[in-house]
Amino acid sequence: MLFVTFHGGKPGKHPLRNNVHAYDKDGKQLTPSVLEECDGVVLDELRGIYLVGNFLYVANANKTQNSLLCYQGSDTSYRFVGKFVSPESCKGILHPFDFTFDSAGRCYVSSQDTNIVTRLTVSADGKTGTPAPVAPALPARGNYLPGTFVASSVGSLCDLPTTAVPSPMGLQYSAEGDKKHSVRGVVWANNALYVVDQPAGRVKVYDVAGKFLGQSNQVETPVHVVVHDGSLYVTGANEVLTAKLSSPQGNFTLSPIRELRIKNSGGMAFSNGHFYLASRTENLILKFDSAFHPVKFASGLPDNPEFLLHV
Repeated sequence: MLFVTFHGGKPGKHPLRNNVHAYDKDGKQLTPSVLEECDGVVLDELRGIYLVGNFLYVANANKTQNSLLCYQGSDTSYRFVGKFVSPESCKGILHPFDFTFDSAGRCYVSSQDTNIVTRLTVSADGKTGTPAPVAPALPARGNYLPGTFVASSVGSLCDLPTTAVPSPMGLQYSAEGDKKHSVRGVVWANNALYVVDQPAGRVKVYDVAGKFLGQSNQVETPVHVVVHDGSLYVTGANEVLTAKLSSPQGNFTLSPIRELRIKNSGGMAFSNGHFYLASRTENLILKFDSAFHPVKFASGLPDNPEFLLHV
């Protein structure tokens, strides 16, 4: 079964309420509302989605909410538990995009508007996250938002003054024209955090102390990142790129998978020898076998898909 979040944010008198949709292995919609609808929670512009046991976590990126939400359930029905983290509990969380968990009970959240990755300590019951200490590898005597693990190369992007950390350790930021370009996908793997620095066109890697270990070659507008079977997969522009995870970590080269071409490639998921790939602009999800040959998958989607999660 495939869970899908959507772009949302369409103009109109009322915000477009986008729940998590569920599809079977052939692309048939099972439900358009995996998540319980609750008063005070506007499900719009949902982004990253992650399942841990019977807890389903979802990034809610619309301007009025800006939070990670926690749900509990099974199959295609999850009830609202509460806000896992929000700007009220952690000021660095602003327009969250993606998040990941390590093996030590910590969560890492990328926020587009602060252009940082925040590290959170997860409560024993799994229902809330609180800012962990600032990464020890960050330059001393700096001003950082609570829980900062990877800092921005441009400081003071929010109301609070913050110290800029030069690239490559710090994440690049671009605000030319109408669109802002900042941090995107994150994934914990091989005892390190991999972070998509979209303006730099690179995936960067940091150790558990936040020390910069290396980065990929430059690629065009990378967005999403996942790990499967010892390899890193990154979507960028119209391609899917990959690299083997190495130990120790350092600089690495992302190479395109020739069989995979889709306009504005986005979310990815692997399952049972199949690979699912979303287009961020074409209302489309494609399915492939283990050799990346196309497999029939009916997916007439109501909006542009963002993240995919196989459950």
